[in-house]
Amino acid sequence: MSYFNCHGCSLCLLSCPMWQQQRDVQYSPQGLFKALQHNASHDDIAPALFSCLLCGTCDILCPENIDITETIKTLRKEAFAHGIEAELNKKIVSLLAQPSSELKIEENTIILPGKALRTKPMRLTKIQSLLSSVADTALSLDDGDDIALALETGIEISEHRLHNFLEPLRAAKRLYVSNGHLLKSLRQWLPASELLALGHSLSLLSELTKELNHNDLYLIEARSFHLDHKQKITHYDQLRHQQGCHMNLDLQRNAIPIAAGGLNAIKPMLDSKEQARWILSGHNIQRIIVECAEDEVVMSQVSDLPILHIADLMEA
Repeated sequence: MSYFNCHGCSLCLLSCPMWQQQRDVQYSPQGLFKALQHNASHDDIAPALFSCLLCGTCDILCPENIDITETIKTLRKEAFAHGIEAELNKKIVSLLAQPSSELKIEENTIILPGKALRTKPMRLTKIQSLLSSVADTALSLDDGDDIALALETGIEISEHRLHNFLEPLRAAKRLYVSNGHLLKSLRQWLPASELLALGHSLSLLSELTKELNHNDLYLIEARSFHLDHKQKITHYDQLRHQQGCHMNLDLQRNAIPIAAGGLNAIKPMLDSKEQARWILSGHNIQRIIVECAEDEVVMSQVSDLPILHIADLMEA
């Protein structure tokens, strides 16, 4: 299925962060696809095209089963090929050129925490301990943040860079991954391994979630949640029912994303603070609990409430 199959049903509209902020149908999958169906150029759609967070809410709503996030990645690649956003292209390519480690990891279980989580070494040690109950767990020497950014923007990743990233991971039976974009591609690149979202995996640990209460707002990491929406929605519904906590779920039971990290951090097109305030509106809460370290940073800029990563719940 391609954007030609979009018939303009508007189901993608209400859950789209682009549309929520712009209130302009051009800033939505429907608007992008209808513009292209009527011969809009890549220049015409560039502002909306590079505003998309690729949060995945539209993918699970589309009745035509269009892989919208992958289509937008392809359109971004085509835009770069036409010389659009040349400076952004150059900046991301320079990040891909950074050296990477080729050291081998021996453990069967590996965590790819991402750059933001690595700034909290004590928390990361705690996460490693929590996930090591069954088997020894190692931290990856290479988070692949640059590769995740390239995937988000549609920029080609060199075989050498990809080899250096994947080779230490190939022997692992299980990988915990914090980045939803990376998780999706790793499932294709490493089909023999069990690939799990880090935040969701922590939410399965009762020693953590038993500390949640009705005064908490629990922020689900949107990208990995929508990647496995059918499997994960039941878990989060049960968690919300059992603990009474609020969640960043909309009326369609999609996780509302914060515009944190990734492409929007390099080229802000959506106001992450405005997005965070919108998520907070209407909730009478005393704490904010996050699965994603990038979300913690943004929430701390708009709220004076205590903000905890899920791994820190045992100490709260």
